[in-house]
Amino acid sequence: MKNYHAMNFRTTRLSHALLLVAVVLLSLGWFNAHKSITGVQEQLTARDLQRMAILLKENAALLEELQSKAFSESELGILDSYLLKIRRDGVSKHAEMKQRIDTLSENNTVIATLASSHAPYAKDENFRSEADKFQKYAAAWRDRWNSVMAVFMSGGTYAGSAVPFPSGFLRVVEEALPSHG
Repeated sequence: MKNYHAMNFRTTRLSHALLLVAVVLLSLGWFNAHKSITGVQEQLTARDLQRMAILLKENAALLEELQSKAFSESELGILDSYLLKIRRDGVSKHAEMKQRIDTLSENNTVIATLASSHAPYAKDENFRSEADKFQKYAAAWRDRWNSVMAVFMSGGTYAGSAVPFPSGFLRVVEEALPSHG
């Protein structure tokens, strides 16, 4: 009976030791997996922020170009200028302007989508606030741009106030980039 208790005691100690080793190995595996996932998330976040910054800069250049004398009419906004030009000269003569406005609208959609996916992970409340402003701006811009032909066909004009570009968004995107010091 003595050998039985000694053997049972050794078996129990061995079982506990094996269990402890298994827990340690599983914990290390979980830690490494968590570290990898966190690293991937950080890489995706940095990539999305870089894309937003690039597109915001491209949009700033497009806005500047579309507000220049080559495209703008007097004190009118971009869409009002386009509407006036296509009424005066025809749609085909302003394909270049339309292409730039299309690009601006498409960029806005991509930026708004990236901002929406990044907002829950943003470390700064300013990012969420500016992202929200940009999303509202992008939606309003898209709606106004999508209605150009309906306004053109009906002979109407746009309301005097367009949604202003949220100028602080590029700054918060650049501040959120990992390389920002």
